[in-house]
Amino acid sequence: MLPPVVKKLVEMKILRLRFRSLSILCVLGTLTLVLVYLPPSYRPSQLLLSGPDSPVVKSLQDQEIEENNEYLISGENEFEDKKQVPAARVSKDEAEPDNARQNEPPHALVAESIPANKTLIQTGQAAGEEDHPLSDANEHDSYVQDYPDYTPANFIEVMKDKPSQKDKDKQSVKKKKPARLKNSFAFERLGSPIYSPEALRLRALSFPSNSTLRLFVAEQERRTQHMKTECAGFLPPASDIESKGMAPPPGLAGVHNLLLDRTNNIAYCPIYKAASTSWTVTLLEIGGFWKKDHHKKNVNLQTFVRQVYPKISNFAGPALTRSMTRFMVVRHPFERLLSCYRDKFEQAKKAFYYTRYGDKMVRNYRKFPAHITSSQLGMLQEQVRAKVAAGVPVHLPGNPFAEPLGPMFSEFVQYVLHAKHDDEHWRTYFEHCSPCHMSYQFVLRFEDINREGKEFIEYLNRTSQVEMRWENPTQGGSTNDVICSYYSELSKKTIQELVKKYEKDFTLFEYKPDKYLECARDFGRTPLELDYKVA
Repeated sequence: MLPPVVKKLVEMKILRLRFRSLSILCVLGTLTLVLVYLPPSYRPSQLLLSGPDSPVVKSLQDQEIEENNEYLISGENEFEDKKQVPAARVSKDEAEPDNARQNEPPHALVAESIPANKTLIQTGQAAGEEDHPLSDANEHDSYVQDYPDYTPANFIEVMKDKPSQKDKDKQSVKKKKPARLKNSFAFERLGSPIYSPEALRLRALSFPSNSTLRLFVAEQERRTQHMKTECAGFLPPASDIESKGMAPPPGLAGVHNLLLDRTNNIAYCPIYKAASTSWTVTLLEIGGFWKKDHHKKNVNLQTFVRQVYPKISNFAGPALTRSMTRFMVVRHPFERLLSCYRDKFEQAKKAFYYTRYGDKMVRNYRKFPAHITSSQLGMLQEQVRAKVAAGVPVHLPGNPFAEPLGPMFSEFVQYVLHAKHDDEHWRTYFEHCSPCHMSYQFVLRFEDINREGKEFIEYLNRTSQVEMRWENPTQGGSTNDVICSYYSELSKKTIQELVKKYEKDFTLFEYKPDKYLECARDFGRTPLELDYKVA
């Protein structure tokens, strides 16, 4: 028996030997894998034979040359003499000594084999080989790109036409801002101090206190003060905004399309269906850009305005308009909503708005027969949509999307109440113009626009240059009887939901919804009378 100490040393010695043997085996295995999976040209056996006289290198060169020649002479049609090109190549090799070519790399030998076949591409058509794959430059553009010397003899290079100076002038004219009229007052007095906001206010205050202009200014000050008082209840305290990091401020993120006349220091927030077209043209006239015959020339007003005035949105509005005369035109929210429906959606008058919103209003809120499946509804919807988009008359008896054509007023209102995003034609004034952040000095009312419009132009000192106009009026007008006939399609509950949606607009601009509630189909009727009416 060995002592315990000796026995322990022996065991440790055995473990060391085993570890060394395993390490050696791992190294040997790794080398074996490397040698096996290395490419042939990097194996030690061939690296030793890679000199200029190596038979391995010569065999690889010959193999590449043969493969290249076979590829160049291959085609759908056979040549009369397939041996012609290789024979010429062999005779050339025999004429040169081997020691003069043995130092050239293999790719040089391959490159020399290509010019020998150049005649195949140039003379293929003359030899009756029209279908040869290399004779058609259109089908083998890669050969022309890779080897530009082998362009077919009948190839004609067509250069791209360079734009003429006339075309360049046309393009530059389209990008240029329209020029002001040289015979206009604005061109003669650009940036005149008499039209600055301070000068205009001082001029108005110089009139007698009982004058029409002073009364107009006093009424505008009362309206703006009322808005300022009511806005305090709509906006969170400044401390909450700073502590909670509320951004953007409520009512400011929705500001869109503010028109800025930097020369005359006027800022206008156009509200669609509230004389926006008329006042946009007036603003262009004040700036000296609008001619009276532009309407006859079918000038696109929106495109023209974008070329003249920048449209500012969101956070830039209050900062850029601080030293400007800011104004907006408002209208009773329910009357504006009805005007939007009659002008854009009734009887699918505007194809753009029908395909964007109208057919969805009908699909979501119209009652269809129970026997029509969902897939059938989709086909019927697309049938009407295609005809409206094409601008052709829609005569489809039995199609519920065409009877009546376009959404009814009740369907339109339901869509407005439940849509996730408001279109600019029915978006609230609070969101569209942000009156609680912009601090408008003038808020004109659509209902009295003829008188207030003239007074505002007098305040701007432009009476002699600007003519009052009325653009794009709704056909048929909007009398009380007409308005009530549409709102009678709605229930009192639906009208109350509309009042809640436009609550801030009613409060800020001092409108009331009472007469519209009286038009509701169930206004003043008891539940018993309603049940009887339905029965």
